[in-house]
Amino acid sequence: MCSSARGAPGRANSVRTVPDFEFGFNICILNTNVLRLKILNELLSELSLNDQELARSLTHLQRSIDPSSFASKLSNDSALEARLSEEIESRLSSILEFLGGDVDIPLLDQIHKEIEDIASLESELSSTWSSSIDVISRINELHITLQTELLDAISTIPPALNKKHKADNALSAAVIEASLVKLSFMRARSHQKFYGYVSKTQPDATMIKALSIAQDKLRDEADDLLEEERALDSQIEEYARLMRLVDGSSESDRAGFAQIVEDYIRVEKETEECRRDLRRLGWTGPD
Repeated sequence: MCSSARGAPGRANSVRTVPDFEFGFNICILNTNVLRLKILNELLSELSLNDQELARSLTHLQRSIDPSSFASKLSNDSALEARLSEEIESRLSSILEFLGGDVDIPLLDQIHKEIEDIASLESELSSTWSSSIDVISRINELHITLQTELLDAISTIPPALNKKHKADNALSAAVIEASLVKLSFMRARSHQKFYGYVSKTQPDATMIKALSIAQDKLRDEADDLLEEERALDSQIEEYARLMRLVDGSSESDRAGFAQIVEDYIRVEKETEECRRDLRRLGWTGPD
């Protein structure tokens, strides 16, 4: 019930519509504004106060919208005023005991404190909301500024980079072309110095003539080498035929000069054996 009483938005708004008036237990203050009666009626209805006489009195008071007529009727019925005041004080004391326990704090002071807390929270909320609005506005401004700067950068930086890249490429191409020209010039100078050399003692002895003579000599040497190669090939062929004669032909393992050598070795061996046999028998003839 405490949270319901504190969190009722209609009641809080109704109280805050007259924040400059003071509450009191005297029923005469009720003629200042009919809204106070509505707040009290809502509070008593939430607490389920089934006092028929008090309800009829409140209904009668609510119907009396005109403050002047309400004050005149209230002054003529002092007994009803006293009874109603006592009943309201009793009900408010019960509400205070229920909400605050044994703490001896006037209900109006507690209501004022709650109203002040709510006002403070609303002030903090308003300040926070204002700060948030300012931050959002600042973010929107910065977003627009950054977007503009980004578009400017996109429109200005790439062309500048392209120009720089083009300039760098043109410079590199110029350096390469200059290097090629320099290499061609160095090659021409080397060719001129090498092939255009002239002896100081013999002006006719030029490098071109020397190279021609050297080329002729090299050709003669090449011809001599070819002749020598042919002569060596013929000698090698003769040696090959001789080796084939010594080793025998491929058709027979025992043929040609190899067979003759083997027969000669066998005859010499048998002759030596015969001489040893004759010496054992006492033959002393010539060897």
